[in-house]
Amino acid sequence: MNSRQRFMAALGRQPVDRTPVACPTSTVTADLQDQAGLFFPEAHQDAGMMADLALAAWRHTGYDTVFPVFAGGTHEAEALGVPVRWGDPTHMPACERPPWSSPDDIVIPESLLDHPALRTPVRAIEKLRREVGGEAAIIGKVYGPWSLAYHCFGLARFLKLTIKDPPQVSAILEGLRPVAVAFGRAQVAAGADALCYGAHITGDLIRPQAYPQFLQSIDQGMEAAIGAPLIFHCCGKTMDRIGYFNGNGQTAFHFESQNDPFEMKATAEMVLIGNINNGETLTNGGRDDVRREVFRALDAGIDIIAPECAVPLTAPIDNIKAVADAVREYPGRA
Repeated sequence: MNSRQRFMAALGRQPVDRTPVACPTSTVTADLQDQAGLFFPEAHQDAGMMADLALAAWRHTGYDTVFPVFAGGTHEAEALGVPVRWGDPTHMPACERPPWSSPDDIVIPESLLDHPALRTPVRAIEKLRREVGGEAAIIGKVYGPWSLAYHCFGLARFLKLTIKDPPQVSAILEGLRPVAVAFGRAQVAAGADALCYGAHITGDLIRPQAYPQFLQSIDQGMEAAIGAPLIFHCCGKTMDRIGYFNGNGQTAFHFESQNDPFEMKATAEMVLIGNINNGETLTNGGRDDVRREVFRALDAGIDIIAPECAVPLTAPIDNIKAVADAVREYPGRA
Protein backbone atom coordinates (compact mmCIF):
# COMPACT_ATOMS: atom_id res chain seq x y z
CA MET A 1 0.00 0.00 0.00
CA ASN A 2 1.14 3.54 -0.55
CA SER A 3 0.72 6.18 2.12
CA ARG A 4 -2.62 7.50 0.94
CA GLN A 5 -4.10 4.03 0.54
CA ARG A 6 -2.86 3.02 3.98
CA PHE A 7 -4.22 6.09 5.76
CA MET A 8 -7.60 6.06 4.04
CA ALA A 9 -7.98 2.32 4.67
CA ALA A 10 -7.31 2.83 8.36
CA LEU A 11 -9.89 5.65 8.48
CA GLY A 12 -12.36 3.24 6.91
CA ARG A 13 -11.46 0.39 9.30
CA GLN A 14 -10.11 -1.66 6.40
CA PRO A 15 -7.02 -3.91 6.58
CA VAL A 16 -3.64 -2.20 6.26
CA ASP A 17 -0.12 -3.48 5.68
CA ARG A 18 1.08 -1.53 8.73
CA THR A 19 -0.30 1.07 11.10
CA PRO A 20 -0.30 4.50 9.43
CA VAL A 21 1.56 7.49 10.87
CA ALA A 22 -0.09 10.88 10.61
CA CYS A 23 -0.38 14.28 12.18
CA PRO A 24 -3.79 15.95 11.92
CA THR A 25 -2.31 19.18 13.25
CA SER A 26 1.29 20.23 12.40
CA THR A 27 4.76 18.68 12.30
CA VAL A 28 6.60 21.90 11.48
CA THR A 29 9.39 22.85 13.89
CA ALA A 30 11.91 25.68 13.98
CA ASP A 31 14.74 23.47 12.80
CA LEU A 32 12.65 22.13 9.91
CA GLN A 33 12.05 25.74 8.86
CA ASP A 34 15.82 26.26 8.91
CA GLN A 35 16.45 23.14 6.85
CA ALA A 36 13.77 24.00 4.30
CA GLY A 37 14.58 27.71 4.15
CA LEU A 38 10.87 28.43 4.60
CA PHE A 39 9.69 30.33 7.64
CA PHE A 40 6.72 31.51 9.68
CA PRO A 41 4.93 33.88 9.43
CA GLU A 42 5.29 33.96 5.63
CA ALA A 43 4.39 30.26 5.35
CA HIS A 44 1.03 31.01 6.98
CA GLN A 45 0.22 33.66 4.40
CA ASP A 46 1.70 32.50 1.09
CA ALA A 47 0.12 29.43 -0.53
CA GLY A 48 3.28 28.33 -2.32
CA MET A 49 5.39 28.57 0.82
CA MET A 50 2.71 26.84 2.89
CA ALA A 51 2.59 23.92 0.46
CA ASP A 52 6.37 23.69 0.17
CA LEU A 53 6.85 23.67 3.95
CA ALA A 54 4.19 20.98 4.32
CA LEU A 55 6.00 18.94 1.66
CA ALA A 56 9.31 19.41 3.46
CA ALA A 57 7.77 18.07 6.67
CA TRP A 58 6.27 15.09 4.84
CA ARG A 59 9.51 14.20 3.10
CA HIS A 60 11.63 14.57 6.22
CA THR A 61 9.41 12.71 8.65
CA GLY A 62 8.18 9.85 6.48
CA TYR A 63 4.57 10.19 7.66
CA ASP A 64 1.68 8.91 5.55
CA THR A 65 -0.01 12.32 5.50
CA VAL A 66 0.87 15.84 4.50
CA PHE A 67 -0.63 18.72 6.43
CA PRO A 68 -0.54 22.40 5.39
CA VAL A 69 -2.78 24.35 7.80
CA PHE A 70 -0.23 24.88 10.56
CA ALA A 71 -2.12 27.45 12.64
CA GLY A 72 -5.15 26.85 14.86
CA GLY A 73 -8.27 28.62 13.67
CA THR A 74 -6.53 31.92 13.04
CA HIS A 75 -7.21 31.76 9.29
CA GLU A 76 -10.96 31.67 9.89
CA ALA A 77 -10.68 34.23 12.68
CA GLU A 78 -8.86 36.80 10.54
CA ALA A 79 -11.39 36.32 7.74
CA LEU A 80 -14.09 37.24 10.28
CA GLY A 81 -12.29 40.38 11.40
CA VAL A 82 -10.34 39.15 14.41
CA PRO A 83 -6.91 40.84 14.65
CA VAL A 84 -4.24 38.14 14.37
CA ARG A 85 -0.59 38.25 15.37
CA TRP A 86 0.98 35.83 12.89
CA GLY A 87 4.05 34.99 14.96
CA ASP A 88 7.54 34.10 13.81
CA PRO A 89 9.65 30.94 13.37
CA THR A 90 9.43 30.14 17.08
CA HIS A 91 5.91 31.40 17.86
CA MET A 92 2.60 30.20 16.46
CA PRO A 93 -0.09 32.75 15.50
CA ALA A 94 -2.48 34.08 18.12
CA CYS A 95 -5.66 36.13 18.10
CA GLU A 96 -5.25 39.52 19.75
CA ARG A 97 -8.72 40.86 20.52
CA PRO A 98 -12.15 39.24 20.22
CA PRO A 99 -14.42 41.63 18.29
CA TRP A 100 -17.86 40.30 19.26
CA SER A 101 -19.91 40.15 22.45
CA SER A 102 -23.29 38.76 21.37
CA PRO A 103 -24.74 36.56 18.60
CA ASP A 104 -26.14 39.70 16.96
CA ASP A 105 -22.56 40.79 16.22
CA ILE A 106 -21.84 37.77 14.01
CA VAL A 107 -21.35 38.80 10.40
CA ILE A 108 -20.20 36.26 7.82
CA PRO A 109 -19.26 38.03 4.57
CA GLU A 110 -20.68 36.62 1.35
CA SER A 111 -17.12 36.74 0.01
CA LEU A 112 -15.74 34.83 3.01
CA LEU A 113 -13.80 32.30 0.92
CA ASP A 114 -12.19 35.09 -1.11
CA HIS A 115 -10.44 36.45 1.97
CA PRO A 116 -6.66 35.89 1.65
CA ALA A 117 -6.53 34.12 5.02
CA LEU A 118 -8.84 31.37 3.71
CA ARG A 119 -7.75 31.44 0.09
CA THR A 120 -4.14 30.68 1.08
CA PRO A 121 -4.74 27.22 2.65
CA VAL A 122 -7.15 26.26 -0.13
CA ARG A 123 -4.60 27.10 -2.82
CA ALA A 124 -1.88 25.34 -0.84
CA ILE A 125 -3.98 22.17 -0.82
CA GLU A 126 -4.51 22.47 -4.57
CA LYS A 127 -0.73 22.63 -5.04
CA LEU A 128 -0.15 19.71 -2.69
CA ARG A 129 -2.64 17.56 -4.60
CA ARG A 130 -0.71 18.24 -7.79
CA GLU A 131 2.62 17.52 -6.09
CA VAL A 132 1.80 14.32 -4.18
CA GLY A 133 -0.88 12.97 -6.51
CA GLY A 134 -2.23 9.80 -4.96
CA GLU A 135 0.91 8.99 -2.97
CA ALA A 136 0.06 10.68 0.32
CA ALA A 137 -3.14 11.66 2.07
CA ILE A 138 -3.74 15.38 2.54
CA ILE A 139 -5.34 16.50 5.80
CA GLY A 140 -6.89 19.97 6.02
CA LYS A 141 -8.22 21.71 9.10
CA VAL A 142 -11.28 23.61 10.25
CA TYR A 143 -12.14 24.99 13.65
CA GLY A 144 -15.64 24.03 14.67
CA PRO A 145 -17.97 26.71 16.03
CA TRP A 146 -17.11 26.01 19.67
CA SER A 147 -13.37 26.51 19.14
CA LEU A 148 -13.92 29.45 16.81
CA ALA A 149 -16.11 31.11 19.44
CA TYR A 150 -13.05 31.35 21.71
CA HIS A 151 -11.33 33.49 19.07
CA CYS A 152 -14.33 35.63 18.16
CA PHE A 153 -15.86 36.18 21.62
CA GLY A 154 -12.96 35.51 23.98
CA LEU A 155 -12.54 32.29 25.91
CA ALA A 156 -13.56 33.61 29.33
CA ARG A 157 -16.57 35.55 28.04
CA PHE A 158 -17.82 32.59 26.00
CA LEU A 159 -17.46 30.08 28.83
CA LYS A 160 -19.27 32.41 31.24
CA LEU A 161 -22.17 32.50 28.81
CA THR A 162 -22.54 28.73 29.11
CA ILE A 163 -23.69 29.37 32.69
CA LYS A 164 -25.28 32.80 32.50
CA ASP A 165 -27.04 32.63 29.14
CA PRO A 166 -27.12 29.18 27.46
CA PRO A 167 -29.46 30.33 24.65
CA GLN A 168 -26.83 32.86 23.58
CA VAL A 169 -24.24 30.07 23.40
CA SER A 170 -26.49 28.03 21.14
CA ALA A 171 -27.11 31.06 18.95
CA ILE A 172 -23.37 31.72 18.68
CA LEU A 173 -22.68 28.11 17.67
CA GLU A 174 -25.39 28.15 15.03
CA GLY A 175 -24.10 31.48 13.77
CA LEU A 176 -20.53 30.21 13.38
CA ARG A 177 -21.41 26.78 12.00
CA PRO A 178 -21.51 27.98 8.34
CA VAL A 179 -17.87 29.08 8.58
CA ALA A 180 -16.66 25.56 9.30
CA VAL A 181 -18.88 24.10 6.58
CA ALA A 182 -17.82 26.57 3.89
CA PHE A 183 -14.10 26.44 4.68
CA GLY A 184 -14.19 22.66 5.00
CA ARG A 185 -15.98 22.18 1.68
CA ALA A 186 -13.46 24.46 -0.04
CA GLN A 187 -10.55 22.39 1.25
CA VAL A 188 -12.20 19.14 0.17
CA ALA A 189 -12.86 20.56 -3.31
CA ALA A 190 -9.19 21.58 -3.48
CA GLY A 191 -8.07 18.01 -2.79
CA ALA A 192 -8.07 17.34 0.96
CA ASP A 193 -8.79 13.69 1.81
CA ALA A 194 -9.85 14.37 5.40
CA LEU A 195 -10.07 17.30 7.79
CA CYS A 196 -9.04 17.87 11.36
CA TYR A 197 -12.08 19.32 13.13
CA GLY A 198 -11.12 21.34 16.19
CA ALA A 199 -13.61 21.18 19.04
CA HIS A 200 -11.84 22.26 22.23
CA ILE A 201 -14.59 21.36 24.66
CA THR A 202 -11.97 19.93 26.96
CA GLY A 203 -11.93 18.88 30.60
CA ASP A 204 -9.78 21.72 31.88
CA LEU A 205 -12.31 24.25 30.58
CA ILE A 206 -15.82 22.90 30.94
CA ARG A 207 -17.95 20.05 32.28
CA PRO A 208 -18.60 16.96 30.13
CA GLN A 209 -22.34 17.61 29.92
CA ALA A 210 -21.72 20.81 27.97
CA TYR A 211 -21.09 18.69 24.89
CA PRO A 212 -24.57 17.15 24.57
CA GLN A 213 -26.14 20.36 25.83
CA PHE A 214 -24.58 22.67 23.26
CA LEU A 215 -22.51 21.02 20.57
CA GLN A 216 -23.36 17.40 19.84
CA SER A 217 -26.35 18.10 17.60
CA ILE A 218 -24.23 20.48 15.50
CA ASP A 219 -21.29 18.10 15.29
CA GLN A 220 -23.49 15.17 14.29
CA GLY A 221 -24.23 16.75 10.93
CA MET A 222 -20.83 18.28 10.28
CA GLU A 223 -19.15 15.38 8.44
CA ALA A 224 -22.04 15.00 6.02
CA ALA A 225 -22.23 18.77 5.50
CA ILE A 226 -18.53 19.04 4.67
CA GLY A 227 -18.36 15.85 2.63
CA ALA A 228 -15.17 14.20 3.89
CA PRO A 229 -14.01 12.17 6.90
CA LEU A 230 -13.56 14.39 9.94
CA ILE A 231 -10.90 13.85 12.60
CA PHE A 232 -12.41 15.22 15.78
CA HIS A 233 -9.70 16.90 17.87
CA CYS A 234 -10.14 17.82 21.52
CA CYS A 235 -7.19 18.64 23.75
CA GLY A 236 -6.65 17.53 27.33
CA LYS A 237 -8.30 14.86 29.42
CA THR A 238 -11.31 13.52 27.57
CA MET A 239 -12.10 10.14 29.12
CA ASP A 240 -14.99 11.70 31.04
CA ARG A 241 -16.63 12.81 27.77
CA ILE A 242 -15.60 10.22 25.19
CA GLY A 243 -19.00 8.57 25.55
CA TYR A 244 -20.59 11.77 24.27
CA PHE A 245 -18.01 12.14 21.50
CA ASN A 246 -18.83 8.62 20.32
CA GLY A 247 -22.23 9.91 19.26
CA ASN A 248 -21.06 12.76 17.05
CA GLY A 249 -21.03 10.78 13.79
CA GLN A 250 -17.43 11.71 12.94
CA THR A 251 -14.90 9.21 11.66
CA ALA A 252 -11.92 9.57 13.99
CA PHE A 253 -10.76 11.05 17.28
CA HIS A 254 -7.33 12.62 17.71
CA PHE A 255 -6.53 12.48 21.42
CA GLU A 256 -3.84 13.60 23.83
CA SER A 257 -1.33 11.75 26.00
CA GLN A 258 -3.20 12.79 29.14
CA ASN A 259 -5.46 9.86 28.26
CA ASP A 260 -4.22 6.28 28.59
CA PRO A 261 -4.27 4.61 25.15
CA PHE A 262 -5.52 1.29 26.53
CA GLU A 263 -8.38 2.96 28.36
CA MET A 264 -9.23 5.09 25.33
CA LYS A 265 -9.20 2.07 23.01
CA ALA A 266 -11.56 0.23 25.34
CA THR A 267 -14.03 3.12 25.42
CA ALA A 268 -13.90 5.01 22.11
CA GLU A 269 -15.95 3.89 19.13
CA MET A 270 -14.27 6.16 16.59
CA VAL A 271 -11.02 5.41 14.77
CA LEU A 272 -8.29 6.52 17.17
CA ILE A 273 -5.38 8.77 16.22
CA GLY A 274 -2.67 9.66 18.71
CA ASN A 275 -1.33 10.05 21.32
CA ILE A 276 2.46 10.56 21.51
CA ASN A 277 3.38 13.14 24.12
CA ASN A 278 4.66 16.47 22.83
CA GLY A 279 6.39 18.00 25.85
CA GLU A 280 8.32 15.29 27.63
CA THR A 281 8.73 12.83 24.76
CA LEU A 282 8.97 14.71 21.47
CA THR A 283 10.56 17.89 22.79
CA ASN A 284 12.74 16.76 25.69
CA GLY A 285 13.08 13.02 25.13
CA GLY A 286 15.25 10.93 22.86
CA ARG A 287 14.61 8.29 20.22
CA ASP A 288 14.34 5.53 22.82
CA ASP A 289 11.64 7.50 24.65
CA VAL A 290 9.75 8.00 21.40
CA ARG A 291 10.04 4.32 20.49
CA ARG A 292 8.83 3.20 23.91
CA GLU A 293 5.74 5.42 23.76
CA VAL A 294 4.93 4.50 20.16
CA PHE A 295 5.20 0.80 20.97
CA ARG A 296 2.80 1.25 23.90
CA ALA A 297 0.24 2.97 21.66
CA LEU A 298 0.60 0.17 19.13
CA ASP A 299 0.23 -2.44 21.87
CA ALA A 300 -3.01 -0.70 22.84
CA GLY A 301 -4.29 -1.02 19.28
CA ILE A 302 -4.37 2.67 18.39
CA ASP A 303 -5.39 2.78 14.72
CA ILE A 304 -3.17 5.63 13.51
CA ILE A 305 -0.08 6.79 15.39
CA ALA A 306 0.43 10.55 15.69
CA PRO A 307 1.78 13.29 17.93
CA GLU A 308 -0.94 14.31 20.37
CA CYS A 309 -1.32 17.82 18.92
CA ALA A 310 0.67 20.30 16.83
CA VAL A 311 4.27 19.57 17.72
CA PRO A 312 6.09 22.31 19.64
CA LEU A 313 8.20 24.51 17.39
CA THR A 314 11.15 23.82 19.69
CA ALA A 315 10.95 20.03 19.26
CA PRO A 316 13.84 18.38 17.37
CA ILE A 317 12.58 17.36 13.95
CA ASP A 318 14.45 14.06 14.27
CA ASN A 319 12.21 13.17 17.23
CA ILE A 320 9.17 13.80 15.04
CA LYS A 321 10.67 11.49 12.41
CA ALA A 322 11.39 8.92 15.11
CA VAL A 323 7.63 8.38 15.49
CA ALA A 324 7.43 6.99 11.95
CA ASP A 325 10.66 5.05 12.40
CA ALA A 326 9.31 3.40 15.54
CA VAL A 327 6.13 2.26 13.79
CA ARG A 328 8.25 0.59 11.12
CA GLU A 329 10.44 -1.02 13.78
CA TYR A 330 7.53 -2.31 15.87
CA PRO A 331 8.03 -6.06 16.37
CA GLY A 332 4.30 -6.76 16.34
CA ARG A 333 3.65 -5.15 12.96
CA ALA A 334 1.93 -7.20 10.26
